[in-house]
Amino acid sequence: MIIADRPAGAMTGKNESGPVWQAACLAACVWICGCGSSWLQPRPQARVRLENPDRLELSVYRVEPAGLRLVEELGRARRVESTASCGRYLVEARDGRDRLRLPLPLLDGLAPVLRLRVEAWPQADSGWAWIPPGPGLQGDLLGVGQPDERPARIVTLAGFWLARHEVRNADYCAFLNDGEAPDPLWLNLGSRKCPIEQDPTTGRFTSSQPELPVVTVSRSGAEAYCVWLTARSGRLHRLPREMEWEKAARGPETYLFAYGDRYEQGRANQQSGTLKPVGSYPPNGFGLCDMTGNAFEWTADAWAVDALEQAPDWQPSGAYGTLRGGSFVLDGVYLRNSFRMRSRPGVQADDFGFRVLREAGLHDGG
Repeated sequence: MIIADRPAGAMTGKNESGPVWQAACLAACVWICGCGSSWLQPRPQARVRLENPDRLELSVYRVEPAGLRLVEELGRARRVESTASCGRYLVEARDGRDRLRLPLPLLDGLAPVLRLRVEAWPQADSGWAWIPPGPGLQGDLLGVGQPDERPARIVTLAGFWLARHEVRNADYCAFLNDGEAPDPLWLNLGSRKCPIEQDPTTGRFTSSQPELPVVTVSRSGAEAYCVWLTARSGRLHRLPREMEWEKAARGPETYLFAYGDRYEQGRANQQSGTLKPVGSYPPNGFGLCDMTGNAFEWTADAWAVDALEQAPDWQPSGAYGTLRGGSFVLDGVYLRNSFRMRSRPGVQADDFGFRVLREAGLHDGG
């Protein structure tokens, strides 16, 4: 079974999604293009407050259909307050040759004053992408999603690390080989989609497809891997919360998909019918691969229809877990960054995988 469960009223089937997706594309064009085009406006729709305590060199770009447009060089000003037309912007911070881009979603009515504190970022760490502290968009602004994707909101988060790739079969084998006998509830070793085998003589686990994302993983199987990685590294690892996952997937540009605002079949592993090795497609603006498509990814949150109506620190509870990112069999509305998939935590579906968040350490900032 590919899709274990859907929110009530969700469409199923490729033919049903076509007209809705055409409407979504039209709505996206209105959202992307319909706002004002300049940084300063005599009749502003949003107020911006930037803090730059480390005196980094800052530039502000507007995200437009043709790409990024420079709207203002802020230099090394310690504090900037301004007004702006609605739209999606990003701030590029530079420290010598290094640079970091931070989302600045100035979306009408979502935040009366958008605050962004730009700080020096930690040194790059192989295999991990730094998601900077600050605001991010969560939810559906187009009106094409399910009720559980609304109301859209701006959420301010601390900085964190997110794995550049989904956890691979090779990674999960290392986990299985480093502990006690695995719990059969973690992984469906009998599935054809799970090419992990145990040698009956040595008891060692190996995979014939080490670079594919591990799938048929339950949420407890994903959490057990995070516990193991925490113990092994001495750094706290866990599944990302939904709001963390969505900010990371949208990238600094606050895109609809990880790769952009237009659905393009060849930009990610979507509609292919088969898993592909992690990193087969270019990363998003934060350096993350396969946030759209390939395998669904478990999050730390239980599913609740009214989750976006609650305070960001609210911890939902319930019978369902939440997955994000879509998978290799889906298209259209089911691959948007705001799409929320629900399933019972014990389900081991053949397109269910995960990626790991590592919390910021003492020297990471954020």
